[in-house]
Amino acid sequence: MKLPTLLLTLACLPALAQQPDAPKTLTPEQLNNVLGQIKTLEEQIAAMRDGRLAAALQKIRAGLEGPREALNLYTECDQIVNADRKELDKSEARKRQEMMDRRSKNEDPEDDGQFSKAVLLGLKYLALTLEANELKDDDQAAMIPKLQAYIQELVENAPSLRGRSMQYLNGAINDRNPIVDALRLAPFTKPGNWSGQATDIGGMYKNTLLPAAEKYKPELLPTLWTERINAETALRKDAMPAPEFEIWYQDNVPALRWERAKYLVDKGPSKINALADMLALIKEFPGHADAPGWLSGLRSALNDAAPSTPSANLPQ
Repeated sequence: MKLPTLLLTLACLPALAQQPDAPKTLTPEQLNNVLGQIKTLEEQIAAMRDGRLAAALQKIRAGLEGPREALNLYTECDQIVNADRKELDKSEARKRQEMMDRRSKNEDPEDDGQFSKAVLLGLKYLALTLEANELKDDDQAAMIPKLQAYIQELVENAPSLRGRSMQYLNGAINDRNPIVDALRLAPFTKPGNWSGQATDIGGMYKNTLLPAAEKYKPELLPTLWTERINAETALRKDAMPAPEFEIWYQDNVPALRWERAKYLVDKGPSKINALADMLALIKEFPGHADAPGWLSGLRSALNDAAPSTPSANLPQ
């Protein structure tokens, strides 16, 4: 029964084969038309994107007026994310609001820190993150003094950052943060060369400050590394219980100093000074768990920096 259809199809093949191929390139008129549409779309996308960010930044700026304003913004955004979007009825929404009020009033600053201060610092880091996300690579140096000022403020407020407050600040620009979620800012909070955590001082130096100094002012690298270690130590000293801080200090500060010396051997302005720092560190902390590895690293670094005439003390 299908044979006539098949014969008809085969009979049509020569005619189909004789049809000219579709053009593989656009005519100048077609190209100009498409490019014009793209330009219009670019303008529309930029306007809508800028409008969305402008509306969010307006709310953020209001929250930056002080701890109370920051907490008000947090409460408003929590209501949007955890009540309005979930369509809670009035009684459920009221219960949630009462729970948040009780938690705020019963907060123990000794154990939980000052939550409103943590929200304010989180807003400041969120604003910096949004700004960094909009900058071109060549303009990233503009963020250096602003990020340094934030780190200084973070360290100064360390006594207020304990328990729940520190936990909140750790996730201040996380996708699940109520402010980020309510204002729909998640796509704008992941700039390159930027730490995604508002308390990660090491990441701020590693991702932003040190690479910028390498490019623009390498002579500042030793000072920046020292600032990084001091800032991280100060933050942890005020935010951690004293016994935990002592353990952290004994294990991590020598390790950070070694990381500094190793980095400066490769990228710093004076290889000799960095090698001297390596040697001094090993002498100061011979009982550190990493000391054997440090010694091996020092030998390797000396080998790389050795003069053409070999020394009997260096491995061949």
